[in-house]
Amino acid sequence: MFSAPYPARPDGVAMIVMLGIITAIAPLSIDLYLPALPLIEQGFAVSPMLVQQSLSLFFIGLAVGQVVVGPIADRYGRLGPLTAGAILYLAASWLCAIAPSIEWLLGGRLIQGLGAAAGPVIARAIVRDIYAGRRAASVMSFVILVMTMAPLIAPVFGGWLSGAFGWRSTFWALTLFGALCLIMMRVSLPETHPATQRAPGSLGSLFKSYLPILADPLALTYLGAGGMAFGALFAYVSGSPFVYTQVFGVAQADFAYYFAFNVIGLIMGNFINGKLVMRFGHRPMLTSGVVVMAVASSVMLIMVSLGIRSQWLITPVLFVALGTVGVIAANTVAGLLDRHPQHAGAASALFGVAQFGLGALSAFTIGLLSVGPLLGMSLVMCIAALLAFTSVMALHWQRRQGIGAEAVHGQR
Repeated sequence: MFSAPYPARPDGVAMIVMLGIITAIAPLSIDLYLPALPLIEQGFAVSPMLVQQSLSLFFIGLAVGQVVVGPIADRYGRLGPLTAGAILYLAASWLCAIAPSIEWLLGGRLIQGLGAAAGPVIARAIVRDIYAGRRAASVMSFVILVMTMAPLIAPVFGGWLSGAFGWRSTFWALTLFGALCLIMMRVSLPETHPATQRAPGSLGSLFKSYLPILADPLALTYLGAGGMAFGALFAYVSGSPFVYTQVFGVAQADFAYYFAFNVIGLIMGNFINGKLVMRFGHRPMLTSGVVVMAVASSVMLIMVSLGIRSQWLITPVLFVALGTVGVIAANTVAGLLDRHPQHAGAASALFGVAQFGLGALSAFTIGLLSVGPLLGMSLVMCIAALLAFTSVMALHWQRRQGIGAEAVHGQR
C-alpha cells in the first residue's frame, strides 16, 4: 500500500539526502519564521512573551507527537506514519498562514509540531534499520549535516520573505515545503521496516516498548546528554532574535545573516564528527562534544556576568558552543539506538521527547526570565550544557561499574 514507485537505494547518497530533508522539517519550521517574530508581535498587537509561546507550543507538539509515532512506526512500518504526519503538517501550516488571531496561530503551531514529529523520529529509525554501530553514527552525522542546511538558509530566506510579503508568507512557504516532502516520500522513500521485522501485538501493547528503554540507566544518560544539548540550542534559538536586535543593535533585516553564521558551526561539527567517529567511536566523540560545549557556555556566562556585551567577543564563544550540538546529537542517537535496535522507533521517539521537550522548557524559561535577553540566554545555555556534561560523566561511571551491561545490543 505504501511502496514507492522509484525507491532510492538504502545505502546510497540519495537516501541520506532524503532523510536529511525529512529531518529538516522541524528546524525549518522553527528558523524560517524567526525573523518574523517581531512582525507577528506587531501584527496581532501582543507581547513578545506570547509570540515566543509559538515556539514552545511547536516544541511541545514535536515531543508529544514523537511519543505516539515511535511505537506506531515499529508496528506498522515507516512509510504509513510518515505520510500521515506529512499530511497533518501540511494542513497545520495552511492554518497558521491564514490565522485570524494569535490564538489560532498558537493552535496551528501546536498541530504543526504534532505533524512534524513523524519526520525526525522515523528518519532516525530508518538509519538504524539500515546501519549499525559506528557506521550508523557516521551516517547520522551526515543526515544531520544535510538537516542543518535548513537553519543556515531558512532565516535568510524567511527574513526576505517576511520583509517583502509579510509574516504569513513564511507559513505559505512551509505549506509548499510540506507538499514537496510528501511527494518525495511517496515517490522515492522505500519501506525499510518490513512486516517480518515489525513488533507484534496490539498498538496499545507497543507503548510498553518504552519501559525497557526507560529502565536502562545507560539509555537515560544518553537521553539526558542529547536532550540538554538541544536545551542549550533552543535557548539560543529563542533568545537570539532579541539578543541581536536589542543588545547588539543589529538591524532586523540583518539578523538572519548573523543567525546563519552560528549555524555554520553546527555544520562544521557534524562534518568533523562524520569523519572522526569511524576512527574513535561514538562515546569518545560524545564526551569531547559535551566538554567543549560546557567550557564554551561557561566562558560566555562569565563574560556576560562581568559586563561584557560586545558582539565580536561574545559571538566566537557562542559559535564554538553551538558547533558541538550536532556532534552530541549524532553520537547520542547512535549510542541509544545501538542499545535498543529492536525498539528503534520507540528509542528514537524518546530522544525526540528529550530533545524538544527540553527545548520547549528552555524557550519557556527564556521568556520568563527578567534579567535581560543576553544574560538570560547565556544562563540557560550554560545550565543546559553543564547538565549534558553531568549526564555523560554518569554514562562513563555506569559503564565502569558494569551497570546496564545486560541491555547492550551490538554496541561498537
